[in-house]
Amino acid sequence: MSQLYASLFYQSDVTAIFSDRSLLSYMIQAEVALAKAQAQVNVIPASATTIIEQAGQFALDKIDLDALAIATGLAGNIAIPLVKQFTAIVKQQDEQASRYVHWGATSQDIIDTAMILQCRDALALIEKQLQSAYQISLQQAERYRDQVMIGRTWLQQALPITLGHKFARYAAALKRDLDRLQAMKTRVFTAQLGGAVGSLASLKEQGSIVVEAYANQLGLTAPECTWHGERDRIVEIASLLAMIVGNVGKMAKDWSLLMQTEIAEVYEPTAKGRGGSSTMPHKRNPVAAASILAAANRVPALMASVYQSMVQDHERALGAWHAEWLAIPEIFQLCAGALERSNEVLQAIDVNAEAMKHNLDTTQGLIMAEAVMMALASKIGRLNAHHLVEHACQQAVAQDTHLKNIVSNLDEVKEHFSVQALDEIFKPESYLGNIQMQIDSVLKAAQGDSK
Repeated sequence: MSQLYASLFYQSDVTAIFSDRSLLSYMIQAEVALAKAQAQVNVIPASATTIIEQAGQFALDKIDLDALAIATGLAGNIAIPLVKQFTAIVKQQDEQASRYVHWGATSQDIIDTAMILQCRDALALIEKQLQSAYQISLQQAERYRDQVMIGRTWLQQALPITLGHKFARYAAALKRDLDRLQAMKTRVFTAQLGGAVGSLASLKEQGSIVVEAYANQLGLTAPECTWHGERDRIVEIASLLAMIVGNVGKMAKDWSLLMQTEIAEVYEPTAKGRGGSSTMPHKRNPVAAASILAAANRVPALMASVYQSMVQDHERALGAWHAEWLAIPEIFQLCAGALERSNEVLQAIDVNAEAMKHNLDTTQGLIMAEAVMMALASKIGRLNAHHLVEHACQQAVAQDTHLKNIVSNLDEVKEHFSVQALDEIFKPESYLGNIQMQIDSVLKAAQGDSK
C-alpha cells in the first residue's frame, strides 16, 4: 500500500504488525521458541539455546534486508534465506550452537507460526476497536432511543423507527462479532510444527513433546495434528474480519445515504480539511464512509483468494499457501482501518433532528397508512381495511393532500374513530412497535457481559 493512501484505508498499529520488519521479528521469535522448546525436552543442548536466544535479541539489526529480499525471490519463501542469515549470526557467537538453528523444522512451520503470532497480536488490537465500536453504539442507542425517524426499505420511506434502534442493531451485530472472536481464539491461535511432510520424522519419537513445548513457549495452543495443508484456521480468522468489515460497511452505507443533501439527517463529524471538494466549496462529503465502503468492496475479493487457498496440494501447496501472504495482511489492515473510521463517526455523529422530523412529514401521512389500516382492520377486517386505505392513499396522492384529510371523511373511519383517536394514529411515535423493548434487550445483554 502506498504511504499516501495508508492513512485513508489502514490503521497504523495493525499495519506495523504486518510490516517486513515485524514479520522477521515474529519468525525469529518462532525460531528461538523452537530452540528453547527442544532444549527443554533435551533434544538439543541447553547451551546452544542460550546462544540462539541471545542472537535473536539483536538479529534484526544484523539482517541484510536487501539481500533477503533478493534471496526470497529465488528461494520461493522468506524462511529459507532468513534461516541462513540467522544461522550465520548465531555462528558468529558460537559455531556449535549454530548447528541447532531451525532443528527439525521446515520453512512453513516458521512462516505459519509467525503468521499466527501476527494474527493474534493484530486481533488483540481489532478486539479493542470492536469493543469500542460496540460500547459507543450502546451509548448512542440509549441517547437516541426516542429520536423518531423514518425507516426505509428498498430506499423508499416505509415506517417510523428511532435512531436509537439503528444503533441498537449495530451494537447487536458488533456483539456477535465479539462473541465469534472469543469463541475462536483457542481453536485458531495454534502453533504449526510438522517438519518436511508433517511427520516430524527428524525428531523421531520426541516430535509430539517438542510440539507441546514449542506451543507453550509461544503461548499458543498445541495442535492435535499438524495442519500445514489444512487452512481452515487461517480462513476462519479472515472470515471473521470480513464479517466485521461487512457490518461496519453496512453502518457506513446507512450514514452516507442519510448524509445525502435531500435527506440530511446525519453527518460525519467535521474537521479542518475533511470532506471538502477541490471545486465545490459547499460540499460535505462522507469521506470516512468512502474509506469503509472501499474496504467492504475490497475484502470480499481478497476472501475469494483465501477460500480458494483451502484447496491445497498434498502436504504442501504450490501457490495456494503463498497467496495467503498477500491477502491476510491486507484484510487485517483494511478491517482495522474500517473500524478506526467507524469509531470516529459513531462517537461524534452529527444528528439533524429537524431534518428527521421534516422527512417524516414528506409523504403527507402516507407512511402511517399501515397504522391506519391495522387500526381499522380490527373493526372491519384486514382485507377490507387494506382496500379502503389503499384507495385513500391513491386519492391523497392525486389531490396532493394529507392522508388524514381523506380517511377522516370516510364513513367507516368516522364510525369507529374520533378525531382525537385518528390524530393519535397518525403520530409516528405511536407506531414504533417493540422498538423500545429491543433496545432494552440489547442494553441488557451488554450489562450481562460486564458482570
